Amino acid sequence: MKPHDVCISGIGIVSALGAGCAIHSEALVNAKTGLSSQTFFTNEYAADFMCGLVPKTACKLSIEESAANRANIFCEIASKQALLQAGISGAGKKKVDIIIGTTSGNIHGASRYFAQKKGNQDPDVSLVSNFIPASIADHAAAINSLQGKLLTVSSACASGTTAIGHAFRMVKNNRAQCVLAGGVDAVSPFIVAGFNSLRLLSKKHCSPFDANRDGFNPGEACAMVVVETVESARTRGAIPLARICGYGEALEAFHHTRSNPDGSGIAAVVTKAIECAGLSLESIDHVHCHGTATQVNDMSEYHGLKLLFEDRLKNIPICSSKSMTGHTLGAAGAVSVVLGILSMQNSIVPATLFHNDLDPQFTDLNIQKAPLKKDLRHVCTTSLGFGGETASLLLERADI
Repeated sequence: MKPHDVCISGIGIVSALGAGCAIHSEALVNAKTGLSSQTFFTNEYAADFMCGLVPKTACKLSIEESAANRANIFCEIASKQALLQAGISGAGKKKVDIIIGTTSGNIHGASRYFAQKKGNQDPDVSLVSNFIPASIADHAAAINSLQGKLLTVSSACASGTTAIGHAFRMVKNNRAQCVLAGGVDAVSPFIVAGFNSLRLLSKKHCSPFDANRDGFNPGEACAMVVVETVESARTRGAIPLARICGYGEALEAFHHTRSNPDGSGIAAVVTKAIECAGLSLESIDHVHCHGTATQVNDMSEYHGLKLLFEDRLKNIPICSSKSMTGHTLGAAGAVSVVLGILSMQNSIVPATLFHNDLDPQFTDLNIQKAPLKKDLRHVCTTSLGFGGETASLLLERADI
C-alpha cells in the first residue's frame, strides 16, 4: 500500500457471537451462529422470535436493565477494541473524529418512558437521557477522550456502511486525519413489534437466498473501525489491516420499505465503488451481501449483482452473515466490513448458515453452505435500507 492510501488500522466488534475479533474469526472459520429464540413482551401479545442478542458474556445487562443506554454500551465496547488495536488509547486527549451510523439508537428507553407516562406513572426521566441518537457519538468521544468533529448518520440499514464511507471520503480528501467510524443498534421490543407488523420477521433461523426464506431475525451489534492514511497509521507503529479502495452510495426512492426489484440500486453503488477504486469488476473476489432473507430484498440484491457481473456471477462466492448475527440494522454494514476484513485475514469465504435450497430464481448465485478456503484480495460489501438507501464499500487485503 502507498503512504497516502486510506486504510483501516483498528477494528472492534460486539454482536450475538460475543465481543472481539477472535470470537468472530472463530465463528467464521467454524460456521457458528449467535441466534437463539427470545420471548418478547409479557402480556397477551407475548411472542417468541429467533433473535441475535448480545450474550451476557459481552454485556451483563438485559434489554430492560440497559434500556436507557444499551447502544452506548455496545459502542463503548467496540470503539475501545478498535482504538486499542490502532494504538490510540491511554490517557490524554486524542484528535480523532467520530462518525456513528444508527437507525434507532437507545429507543427502548424512550418507549419505556412513554409507557410510564401513558400509564399515569411518574416517568423515569433517566430513560430518555440518551434518547437523541447523537448521544452515542458524544459518549464514545467522552469515554475514549477523543477531541474531534462528531457526526451521526441515519440512513436506515445502510447507516454503518455510510458512516465508514464518509470517513473514507474525509480522510481521502484531507478533511480529517483519523476517524473512528461504524454502526450500532440495540434490540428493543418496540423495533421487534414494528418489523413484525410489516411481516418481515422469521420465527426460525433466517436463511438468506433460500427458496423457503420467510424473513429476517432481528439482531444487535456494534462494529467500529479506525480510518486513516497508511502513513498516519505507521507513524504510530500501527499495522494497516485493510485498504478502503472505494465507496458508493445512492438513494433509489422506489418505496418506503422495499428496494427496487430490478436491482438498480445495488448495481449503481457497486459501480460507483469500483470507479472510485479505479479497479474493474473482475478484481472482486467475494461479495459480502446484505442478504436479509426477506423475499424482496434478496431478489433486489440478486438482480443487482446479476446486472453487474452477468455470467461471471456464478464464479464469485457470496455470503450473508445475518445467519450468524441476525439483522443488526444500522450496524449491519459496519459488521460486514469487520467480517470482510477477518475473512481476508483467514482466507475464507464464510458460510451462509441455514441455507439449504437455493431459490430457483437465483440460478447464478454462488452461495456457500460451508466455509470455503479462498485467497481473497478484494471484498465488496453491500447494504440496503428502507427508503431506498443503498451503499457499498470495496476493501483490499492489507499486504497488497
